[in-house]
Amino acid sequence: MERVYIPQDAKSIISTSSKGDQSKWLVGDKWIKENTRGYENMAEYVASIILKSSTLPKTAYISYTPCLIEKYDGIVKEGCYSLDFRGSLQEVTLERLFESNFETTDDILNNTRYSTADKFNAILEKIHLFTGLDVSYEIAQMLAFDAFILNEDRHTNNILFLYNPRTAVWQLAPIFDHGLSLLSDIGDYPLDKPISILKRKLKAKPFNSSFTKQLSLYKGEPFIHQHLLLKQLDESPYNLGRAKDVILSQLKDSRLQQLIIH
Repeated sequence: MERVYIPQDAKSIISTSSKGDQSKWLVGDKWIKENTRGYENMAEYVASIILKSSTLPKTAYISYTPCLIEKYDGIVKEGCYSLDFRGSLQEVTLERLFESNFETTDDILNNTRYSTADKFNAILEKIHLFTGLDVSYEIAQMLAFDAFILNEDRHTNNILFLYNPRTAVWQLAPIFDHGLSLLSDIGDYPLDKPISILKRKLKAKPFNSSFTKQLSLYKGEPFIHQHLLLKQLDESPYNLGRAKDVILSQLKDSRLQQLIIH
């Protein structure tokens, strides 16, 4: 596994997830993230494998590479890295987008009178109003992918937009941050418990706690090539552990067949 060195003067950035904080660093053009709850690095890597085995263009997602993180004090931890995709563009999370327009996503997402589709449509209408973007298909596809990898961390700060201040043009950022997927949190999902049992505990975000109901928002064509995915899993140079077992289980799930190209 590749070893990445964190110099003493590297700025540590605390990334907040729905389960707590995670240390990460920007060193050169690499974002480096440390495992804190289990095998987040392998979850990120396997998610990358799935996306590489899909019909999505390479510009639509971020790839992650597992690594050993060597800190300046000699401590070595497992983690992963990805390339910085922002360039000169400003990043604006979905939550921040609403706040900058003096609104909040809570007014929509916590409205008990709204169905899952109502919440989705209301949020996407606001996105269009604020940015001019129609990204309903892309975000529905991202939620379908989340259902496939059991991503429990797609909160409103994990949907990102990029803004070009020179041209005043918005774009949806590539799909990123899948560390809390594939049952990677071994505290909440112990390694000695059956995958089928653990999957029942999972809760989705942000439009519904049910992955199945969020999956129903996607009306597009299948986009995951099963043959390519199995080939990449088998040829991986890393020990994928339970992350691979979860994917094999997901490929057999009848509710997910609409996503799979056989």
